Amino acid sequence: MIVSFIGGDLFAQPAIDTVHPFFKGKLDKKVGLLYDFFEIGASTIKPPKGKRYNDVILSVFHSKNLYINTVFNKQDAPAELNAFRINKSYSQITGTYQYTSAVPLFDSVPVIVTAYGIDSSNKDLYRFRVVKNKTEEIVPWSRIRFFSPVFMHYRYNVDGTAQTRMAYLGQFWEKPGNSITVEVKNLRVPDTVYHISAVWLKRAPEIIATFTPETMKEFISVYKYQWKNDKAGADGPSYYGDITLPPVDSLLVIKQQFTHHENSPFFYLNDKVKAANLVEYNLMSGKDSSGWIANDFDPNIIRLQQLAPGNYALLLRYAFQRQTVSRFSFTIVPAWYQTVWFKMIAGILLLLAAMSAYLIIKTRRQKIKIKEQQTFNRVAQAEIRSVRSQFNPHFVFNALSSIQGLITKNDIEAAHAYLNDFSRLLRNALKESEKDFISLSKDISLIDHYLKLEQLRFGFRYQISVDEKINKDAIEVPVLLLQPVIENAVKHGVSGMRESGLLTIDYYIHTNDLQITVTDNGGGYNNGSTKGHGLKLTDERVILMNQLLKGRSVAWQITNTAGGTQVVFMLKNWLL
Repeated sequence: MIVSFIGGDLFAQPAIDTVHPFFKGKLDKKVGLLYDFFEIGASTIKPPKGKRYNDVILSVFHSKNLYINTVFNKQDAPAELNAFRINKSYSQITGTYQYTSAVPLFDSVPVIVTAYGIDSSNKDLYRFRVVKNKTEEIVPWSRIRFFSPVFMHYRYNVDGTAQTRMAYLGQFWEKPGNSITVEVKNLRVPDTVYHISAVWLKRAPEIIATFTPETMKEFISVYKYQWKNDKAGADGPSYYGDITLPPVDSLLVIKQQFTHHENSPFFYLNDKVKAANLVEYNLMSGKDSSGWIANDFDPNIIRLQQLAPGNYALLLRYAFQRQTVSRFSFTIVPAWYQTVWFKMIAGILLLLAAMSAYLIIKTRRQKIKIKEQQTFNRVAQAEIRSVRSQFNPHFVFNALSSIQGLITKNDIEAAHAYLNDFSRLLRNALKESEKDFISLSKDISLIDHYLKLEQLRFGFRYQISVDEKINKDAIEVPVLLLQPVIENAVKHGVSGMRESGLLTIDYYIHTNDLQITVTDNGGGYNNGSTKGHGLKLTDERVILMNQLLKGRSVAWQITNTAGGTQVVFMLKNWLL
């Protein structure tokens, strides 16, 4: 018989022209390396007198990857074998499971079925067939065509000769959950049917005990006990056979909760496999997964190491039946310093400590900066006051010069009027000069009073124009900032022009800036290389103010034209 692949599945099919290569020559140790052996005997009832035909003994060669009948699996056979029970009148020849005509299977290695008592000399007396799940005939009654050397010796024909050949009936495989039964009948005795079965079962590793490094003594006791008492396996009993060991049932404890000290657990499995890597596991924690990993520790044991606290699911499967998976859930309980609340509190305390350190450092730096800034401000303000204080004598000197001029002209009435207005102007100027900033309306009022006095003396014309969008009472400007420029415009610009002299002062809004323009039509008072004392003081004052102003600044420029002189002050970001 051969194995055919139809649509990706493996089905039992009638023999064509082949025998498994291992069964073509002498059946030696190479067969034992790949296959385990199962067969049942003939009835122990005394055969009829004058019997002229051999009894047929059917054998199943099957995979030896997995052994489920261990000392810790004390059932005689899986429940699925109950349907294949036979009475005790049959003698068990080989195999783990007694009083059953079926062997349980778990992987994709096909079984090979042979029959002792049938060879090429008597083959015509026998027919065989294969039935799936005891009902579906997948190989009809057929002649036996192939033979192989015997695997078990010292078996004899009815004539007393030793059997050297046996019938090769084929190799078969089915999906888990199915069975096949091979039946053989003697045509001379139609009611005599010999049969043997194979049942493919779903199977995944199951955990029967858990251990940790702290319970290593108990673990070793269980391990020794199993290898002393298990009779089925690749090599049979171990060298513990002559050692008396106490029962270990009480040591088979399953824990699903481990302390943080027990984070390297051992998981003891119920079945025995030929090699450790035939067991595969996938350790899952939340959405994290290790992926499927072949076990590399021991055929009966899975060891996990240094697990972090948390909830886990250990998925288990056999490499030869990956579609069947078992699941074992367990928890590593965190230590108090590994808990979420402790980490949160520690994190908050660490954050508070970091913030406190940052605030302390920042506060110290700010205090240093504030002290430095206060020192700088005091120095700058002192310098500004020093500069501004020089405006007052400069203004007074110019005003007194004007009064002297009126007295020289013998214009006593005008001198009295000028002196009266001058005293009022001087009082207001000195009063406001103590401040750094005054409202635009007051500053314009001081400028207007001053120009009226100078107009009495020189007779020129002047205009003060304010953009209607400007709220004069809401805007503050540096006190007497324009005074030196206006004095120069009068003295060096329009003083000798009488009624033809014109001085204009214009206030504009330019986006967020306040622009002030002082224009006269005189002969000019700045040649671009030298400045008078009042203009130099203005330069110094602007430089010092710009060092103190935050987000604002003052710029100014003098331009001489053919028609006179223009001075532009730009108070930047003044309207924000």
